[in-house]
Amino acid sequence: MTAVLDGFLDAWSPIPEKRIDFLTALRDNPPADITRLYWLARVTLVTRVDDLPAFDVLFAQWFAGAPPQHESQEEGEEQAPRPKADGELHPVQLSEGTGRSASVHDLANRRTYDPTAEDLAALRKAIREHLPTIRSRRHRPARSGPQIDLRRTLRAATRTGEITHLARRDRPQRTRPLLLLIDVSGSLRPQVPDYLRFAWAAQAETFTFGTRLTRITKQLRTRDVDHALANVSETVEDADGGTRIGPALQEFLDTPRYADRARGALTIVLSDGLERGDPAVMAHAVQRLSRLSHRLLWWTPLGLDPNYRPVTRAMAAIQDDIDALAGARDLPSLLEQVQRI
Repeated sequence: MTAVLDGFLDAWSPIPEKRIDFLTALRDNPPADITRLYWLARVTLVTRVDDLPAFDVLFAQWFAGAPPQHESQEEGEEQAPRPKADGELHPVQLSEGTGRSASVHDLANRRTYDPTAEDLAALRKAIREHLPTIRSRRHRPARSGPQIDLRRTLRAATRTGEITHLARRDRPQRTRPLLLLIDVSGSLRPQVPDYLRFAWAAQAETFTFGTRLTRITKQLRTRDVDHALANVSETVEDADGGTRIGPALQEFLDTPRYADRARGALTIVLSDGLERGDPAVMAHAVQRLSRLSHRLLWWTPLGLDPNYRPVTRAMAAIQDDIDALAGARDLPSLLEQVQRI
C-alpha cells in the first residue's frame, strides 16, 4: 500500500506542504475504506476546483483500478471508472450530492440531521451548574453585603419614622459568557450532530467553521432541538468539506462584534485541529483568542484515544495557548467534559 501511495503522490505532484498534510492526516485518521481515503486525499491535496476532474481520474486509476481515460469528459458529467476484472477494488462512484465542486478553500453544501433520540436534560443541567461564574458589575439588594443600600434604608424609615434596619446590597455571582466554535468539516462528520446538540443545550454564542465562518446563535434559540438543527442546516453552507481553521478564527477575531463575544468568556473549540493551510495563521489566531478569553478549551474526538498526542504542526504550535486539551465526540463524552470544567 505504501508503494501505491508513493506512486499516486508522485503522479499528482502536490506541493510539499500539501503532501505533508495528506500524510499527517492519513497517519492520524486511518481511512476505513476507499471512499474515506478519497475524501481525505481530496481535502488535503486539491487546492483548485479546476483540478478536481484530473484528480478524480488519477485517484480511480491508482486505487480503483480504472483504465486511463483518453477522451475528454463533458462538463458536469461525473467520473464513473470501470471496476477491475479481478474485483479486488471497486472504483469510487461520484454522484449527485458528493460535493464534486468543493475544495479546501470553498464549499457549498448543506447537511440534514437525524431526529434527536437522546434526552438532553442532564446536559443542560450540567452546563448550568458547572460553568464558571464572575461577580456582576452591578449591585443588587441582598440580605447581607459589604455596602449599605441608603435608598432602601431611607424608604423604609419614611414608613416607620425612624431607621430600624440597614438594607444591604452586594454584587451577585453571574455565569460567565460561553463561546462555542464548532468545526463542521468532513473529518468530523460523525461528531457534528452531537456538537450542535450540545450548542443547543448550552444556548451560548455559537459559530461554525469549515471553509468559512458562520454565526448560528440565532438559529439555535428555539424550544425544539430538531427545529434548531433544521435552522442550522439551512444556514451552514460549508458542511462536510475542507478545513480552514486559521483563516476562520482570524476572521472571527478581525470582526469587532464577533471578537467582543470572546472577552472574558469560557471559549470551547470543538475540532480535530487538522489544519489544511499554514499552521502559523492558526497559531497566531489561537494565541489572540486565548488572550481575550477567560479560559480556552479545545475538545477533539482524537483526544479520547489514550495514545493521542498533539503532534501535527498546528496542534503542536497551539499547546501553550490553550488551557486544556480533552476528548469529546458524542453527548456522553461532552457531558463528562462539562462536569470537569
